[in-house]
Amino acid sequence: MEPALEAAVVVPSTLRAAPQDATFHWVLLGISAGVLLLAFVLNTRETTVVVPFLNRPLPELCTLRRLTGLSCPGCGLTRCFIALAHGDLAAAWQLNPAGIWLFAIVTAQLPWRSYQLWRLAHGQRELSFIGTGQLACGFFVALLLVQWLLRLSGVPI
Repeated sequence: MEPALEAAVVVPSTLRAAPQDATFHWVLLGISAGVLLLAFVLNTRETTVVVPFLNRPLPELCTLRRLTGLSCPGCGLTRCFIALAHGDLAAAWQLNPAGIWLFAIVTAQLPWRSYQLWRLAHGQRELSFIGTGQLACGFFVALLLVQWLLRLSGVPI
């Protein structure tokens, strides 16, 4: 390309490489580790989540259930995570089947983000699987809505 034409070529911002910033990976790693740690620490008692050592239940978090008495698509996710952290797959399935997929996504963040941070620390580019995260989240939302509609219609899951 001639020098005059080279300066006229404009690269769209969507095609430029994103800056290699470890902060994003540190934040997601911290959030994922915190969620999993809380799931291991908290306990459940029937329909409530109990804080250990204080033996006090957490308040009902679902605004829809408090206002209408109906469960929302996310009802049971916290208790599902706690059940999975304690190894009770059957209870987790009963609480919210879609939560098992979300738990897997959150758990997978620990090795994935750690590996990305390792790559950045060693001067390598981070790996990018464009659309994989959106696909996994979209699948989770679809599962969440399907299980909710099945429960509302009375179909046993």
